[in-house]
Amino acid sequence: MTIPRRSPARLLAALLVPLLGLALVAGACAKDPEGDGLSGGRTDTTTTTTGAVDVTGTELVAGLVPFTACDELLRHLQAEAVERVGPYGLGGGWYGGPEIMESAVMAEDSSAGVPTAAARSVGASSVGDGVLVEGQDYSGTNVQELGIDEPDLLKTDGRRILIVEDDRLHHVDVSSTEAVRTDTLVLEGHWSRQMVLAGDRAFLIADTHVDHEFAGARPAAATLVPGTGWRPLTSLIEVDLTDPSDLRIAGVLTVTGSHVSTRVVGGSARLVVSSMPDELPFVYPQNDNGAERARRFNREVVAETVLADWMPEFVLESADGTVVDGPLHECTDVSRPTTFAGFSTLSVLTVPLDRPLARPATTAVLAEGSAVYSGHEHLYVSTNAWIDPADHEDADRMAWWDRNWDTALHQFDVTDPERAAYTASGRVPGHLLNQFSMSEHDGHLRVATTTGGPWRFDDDAESMVSVLERRDAELVVVGSVGDMGRGERIFAVRYVGDVAYVVTFRQTDPFYTVDLSDPSAPVVRGELKITGYSGYLHPVGPDRVLGIGQEATEEGRTTGTKVALFDVSDLDAPTEVATWSPGGGHSGAEWDHHAFLWWDGRAVLPFDDWRTDDHGAVVLRVDDGGITEEGRIDHRDDEATEPVPPCPLADVGDAPIEGAVVMTCEPGSGASMRDHWCDVLPAGESKWWAEEFGLDPDDVPEDLDVVVCWPDGGYVQPIQRTLVVGDGLWSYSWRRVQENALDGLDRRQVVPLD
Repeated sequence: MTIPRRSPARLLAALLVPLLGLALVAGACAKDPEGDGLSGGRTDTTTTTTGAVDVTGTELVAGLVPFTACDELLRHLQAEAVERVGPYGLGGGWYGGPEIMESAVMAEDSSAGVPTAAARSVGASSVGDGVLVEGQDYSGTNVQELGIDEPDLLKTDGRRILIVEDDRLHHVDVSSTEAVRTDTLVLEGHWSRQMVLAGDRAFLIADTHVDHEFAGARPAAATLVPGTGWRPLTSLIEVDLTDPSDLRIAGVLTVTGSHVSTRVVGGSARLVVSSMPDELPFVYPQNDNGAERARRFNREVVAETVLADWMPEFVLESADGTVVDGPLHECTDVSRPTTFAGFSTLSVLTVPLDRPLARPATTAVLAEGSAVYSGHEHLYVSTNAWIDPADHEDADRMAWWDRNWDTALHQFDVTDPERAAYTASGRVPGHLLNQFSMSEHDGHLRVATTTGGPWRFDDDAESMVSVLERRDAELVVVGSVGDMGRGERIFAVRYVGDVAYVVTFRQTDPFYTVDLSDPSAPVVRGELKITGYSGYLHPVGPDRVLGIGQEATEEGRTTGTKVALFDVSDLDAPTEVATWSPGGGHSGAEWDHHAFLWWDGRAVLPFDDWRTDDHGAVVLRVDDGGITEEGRIDHRDDEATEPVPPCPLADVGDAPIEGAVVMTCEPGSGASMRDHWCDVLPAGESKWWAEEFGLDPDDVPEDLDVVVCWPDGGYVQPIQRTLVVGDGLWSYSWRRVQENALDGLDRRQVVPLD
């Protein structure tokens, strides 16, 4: 049972609707009898996915109702849209509000009896006659749960380092003493930030761009985008790594929507994608006089929609040129919450990583997704109710939402590597911080929330931990404890076994220990008040937790990076054993747990100091008694030689660009220069900008890119990731990887990625 596609006749009718809308505007004369407050034009929501039009008396329950037929699914969407459509269409609520991608989280260490920083889901890799073991011979991605991998911009198996950087995938061979970049694969039409590694294949998660005016390399994906419009597209790109000197794309799966998050569970990637429906051809009055006529017409537009207007689609391109496309879901794979949660579709795609890319099994919910967590048996996605755009302009309505904001939690069974199945739903009061707000342990889901909406501090807010268990198709709260951080909100959460560590902040940092050993009666055991806050908590032993965040004054003004070591041996009286606070700066590890490395008693984190304009990484030795700085590394270039332009210089005639280097390069080369920042004017477009850069358009070759580079004053690129291979500490910044000795931190080698 697949979703019907819009017919050519309906497409033609849709093109005629805007013309009719002009007539409505010109002929409108009646006042708006309902006075719905939408006469000011479209209003975009600014919170997470959010609630129903009439919120009074609404219970924010979370259960899902599956659809049994395509007609039922379409009728539901039409009925909800007709109820909400106004003279300006569906306003900001059209897309269910912008999604909040889950924030970065952190990992744990198995050597101390808690989950390790290494993902360990890729397994061992062979080099010669030896076998490399993740967590022993090399470090893996810093993840939330042991054995459940998460995508990141850098991956290694101990013999190679893969870096995804904008529209490129770099392969660096580190299996011998001298590392070498063996190949760079250009991902034309794609921009990627994340990937997972599975043996000799990498799977890249990318945003895909289709430009109909300039013919590109994505002709199949172009069918997903209207000829004059734009649509968010997410692609999963399978790359064959068998020949390190010749990386090849083996397949591309493109779906309409934005990537929310991905986990690798049981050898399969579970991609969560949020898809907005097509923009319908609504009409808009120029003033209040035509509002009622526009509303009536827009209701007719909704009534004439087909499922293809609402639901996501896909295109699968194989290396042999085979293309398969169509609706992403069977209608019976789609469910709806019992409380309306927007018009977007939240899709969970299951992609086995032990075989070539194929059309994935899917399950879907009519809602937005904000946070994703996965254990070994279940994946959870949080969603929220839908807020009408008018509510954002009404202080009383928003105050009501603050008092009644709930988060729905949907549980999916991921024990089958072929598909994810919806199993149950529940709800908790308040809002979640990120994926680390959730944890599954001994059959229970633990969830940390702060009451009220996520948009501001609330003097009446409190934070709590709720414990839920599954009973049939419902996740039922069996125990909860609150009254943490009154007037504050959660900044970090970490679960270790039967204990939760919760950090709240507004002016000071209460560090709470919560005993969850009795799921029906959780208890706050201890509270430690200190200045500043931790945005990221990392267990470094059975009785020690490391916090990375910001120091702050007594009034709550942040003053720079702070690393704190907490003694939690006595849950009733946690203490701060030691701190490292250089007096300024920030670290990406504060908000992105993938940027943090824990290895053999060392914490390695990026550190950028705004006082000195230094960008690098700091290595801290952590033991039971304290924190000691072992040293720092950076990517400052020691070479005194002048940078060499990698492409032929262009003739700029009598109008040179002051201080700039202008080159003509092969299309897609991505050429750059050391100590310069560069603009690339792609072939075919460069003539448009020629005069802006002092060039004669007639002298610009049509088949070459024009690259213009300006000196950057010796700016040092920030380090984004660090990892360990053998006795080397490797670090990555834009267009560069570098090896330092793990002991002593002497620089060994630099591998340019230009």
